[in-house]
Amino acid sequence: MKKGERVLDATLGLGGHSKEICSLIGSTGVLIALEQDSESLFLAKQKLSDCKAQKIFKLGNFRYLKRMLQEEGIIQIDVALFDLGFSSRQMDESGRGFSFQRSEPLLMTLSDKVNSETLTASDIINDWSEESLADIIFGYGGERFSRKIATAIVEARKQKPIKTSLELAEIIKNAIGKKTGRIHPATKTFQALRIAVNDELGAFREGLQGVWEILVPGGRLAVITFHSLEARIIKEFIKDKKNKSELELLTKNVIKPKREEVLKNPRSRSAQLRIVKKIR
Repeated sequence: MKKGERVLDATLGLGGHSKEICSLIGSTGVLIALEQDSESLFLAKQKLSDCKAQKIFKLGNFRYLKRMLQEEGIIQIDVALFDLGFSSRQMDESGRGFSFQRSEPLLMTLSDKVNSETLTASDIINDWSEESLADIIFGYGGERFSRKIATAIVEARKQKPIKTSLELAEIIKNAIGKKTGRIHPATKTFQALRIAVNDELGAFREGLQGVWEILVPGGRLAVITFHSLEARIIKEFIKDKKNKSELELLTKNVIKPKREEVLKNPRSRSAQLRIVKKIR
């Protein structure tokens, strides 16, 4: 990154990446930051209050990034970043049912703006068919006990609606049996539900296409993924653009966190960074 560049942080979170971006682009640069959660956006703005670059903050899903930038009169950018890691703050503090260790409403929406039209985890758990439940738990979570879990959910909801994250976690734990590894038995199912509720993979595909359309020739795109489904999407995107001679891969090998970083931040252990340059 260089002084004066226009940089899009498509996944602002609490502003950690944007803080570093600001120091690199200086007072002549432009930072455009997108975030779905209004509380995270508020906290990030505070963190970035001393950033000297021109700052543009937008509340919304990055699948609409091209339109959101056009609303601000921005039709081209020099650099874009997607960090697809799940926010620790949302897990620990949002109260929307992401954690299987607390009793919270089963929402799992990345946005805190929820209305009667919003798809929630409760809708999926209490209304979807057993087959559909098994399909998303296996497809998005890679859970080998998906059919057992789906059956247990359907049996439990016959008695009464499943309302909280803790209730759901107990149903999953009882369906699988005792813990058989380092992760909680509900981890993969909760991941699958979050991905389904927010259509995370569809949003990522649309966001990639949108950012490619506004990235200048010579512009760079960095993507940090955390699981195989996201990685597959960016790998297919890179392969397609490379075959069309539109892209140069700047990271010959995927960049992974070093052991020291993983020890400091265990949630980074599955992170993979890829950086590409747009040729035309």
